[in-house]
Amino acid sequence: MTRSQAFALLAAVALAPAALPAAAQSADERAAMVRAIAAAGCRVTAANNGAILQSAGLDEDRAAAVVQSLIDSGQASVEGGDLVLKTGGC
Repeated sequence: MTRSQAFALLAAVALAPAALPAAAQSADERAAMVRAIAAAGCRVTAANNGAILQSAGLDEDRAAAVVQSLIDSGQASVEGGDLVLKTGGC
């Protein structure tokens, strides 16, 4: 994943919060994403997004659904263009 693709994923999630169904991910996918974000310091940036996706083992579409679910449930928020995890030890 290129840096611009990583930024595009963050931007899509931040700008279109209702575009992705919250139930589109499994509990395992959600747990993998939370672990990957927590291990990266609880913040997803354009610089570390690709590494987080790789660590979680998710493609962009699956990751976007998980991220949207985390935002919808209040377990993450978008702050200054970054996704900030508020669960999983963060």
